[in-house]
Amino acid sequence: MSLLIHCYNNLYRFSVINVQLHLMTIPGKNQLKLLLIFYKSTLLFSIACGVMLAAINFQLFFVAFGFGFLSAGTVISLLYKEISKQHEYYFYYNKGISKQTLILTCVLANLVIGILLIIIGSYAKHS
Repeated sequence: MSLLIHCYNNLYRFSVINVQLHLMTIPGKNQLKLLLIFYKSTLLFSIACGVMLAAINFQLFFVAFGFGFLSAGTVISLLYKEISKQHEYYFYYNKGISKQTLILTCVLANLVIGILLIIIGSYAKHS
């Protein structure tokens, strides 16, 4: 019994180390291209949400667009992918990209773009 527990503990340690090493690896050139393809496929809903929110408050177009792109755009585009394009995750997983990596890439890219649009909009408003 103790041998079984010992083997399980060693297997658990190995899997934790393996997961940590996997998270620390830098994606290759092909994986970056695939991440870009996935991100491009989410842009339509993000831009549409940004435009709809910006149409409500046209005076602060860039700020409203940035908030819509950042918040609702990210959520709706990933929700659409989760519901209707679930099978695409297998393709990316077979290429070595996890679902968490895809989602994190999309969220971070939208975060950076949204914050930049908000900064540009607030700067343009004060000029």
